[in-house]
Amino acid sequence: MSNVKGCATPTGFEVTFLGVSGSCAHNNGNRAKYGTNSLCVAVEAGGETLIFDAGTGICGAQSPNKHTHIFFTHYHTDHISGLLFYPELFNPQKRFSFYGFGDVRATIDKFLSPPLHPVGLNVFGAELDFINTISGNTITISDKVSVKTCDLSHPGGAIGYRVEYDGKSFCYCVDCELANHQDDEKLLEFTQGADLLVLDSFFDDGRVIPGWGHSSWRECAEWAKRVEAKQLALFHHSFKWTDDEIEVMEAKAKEVFPCSFAASDFMQVKLV
Repeated sequence: MSNVKGCATPTGFEVTFLGVSGSCAHNNGNRAKYGTNSLCVAVEAGGETLIFDAGTGICGAQSPNKHTHIFFTHYHTDHISGLLFYPELFNPQKRFSFYGFGDVRATIDKFLSPPLHPVGLNVFGAELDFINTISGNTITISDKVSVKTCDLSHPGGAIGYRVEYDGKSFCYCVDCELANHQDDEKLLEFTQGADLLVLDSFFDDGRVIPGWGHSSWRECAEWAKRVEAKQLALFHHSFKWTDDEIEVMEAKAKEVFPCSFAASDFMQVKLV
């Protein structure tokens, strides 16, 4: 996919949605258009490869670079379940840096070990780095690419990421209960004017369950309008939703924020 028709064309880098479904990769065959992979987004910016979350969508990710950066918003299984099945991690010519809050290595090592998995981190041939991230810090990827971080309201905690390159920005804030951020100046500033803003639209309007750490499409559209984003990607679709239901959600969101679209597996947005 190129840029959404009728919206301003952002510039700078390319975003590929590899998995857009939350909770689990299941839909009983009712979602051929939007796909059922769990959460993963790849970004190419300034010659760097960055991957956000590692649900089943990461299994088909390919990086042209030797060094790839992988960022975890948090460690719920729909965000890490694809790691063991990501072929690039077995390539001894590759290097991966993993970023997340807490002890990243210990958390991933615990997930990729018996009885949860038959093998652990030791089976990967690639060089692995683990960087413990503190929300509010800026991570320098290169002299042209940086990644800012911000706390998100989600059970157990989560981190939002904002990639900046050549004066443009991609902002990834998923598994976020926006109702808890209405007076949060930090998140408002963090998402302000993003060229592509990705938000968690797990719930239908009026059906948000407080404390679950997710938002509705209306909350996302209203937030995008409030921070003057250029485009809004509705993301983290409920695995219960069909193609038709997602299309209806997208149409309603456009009534609030016209430059909204529902992300789908393998969709590409070029920020040229």
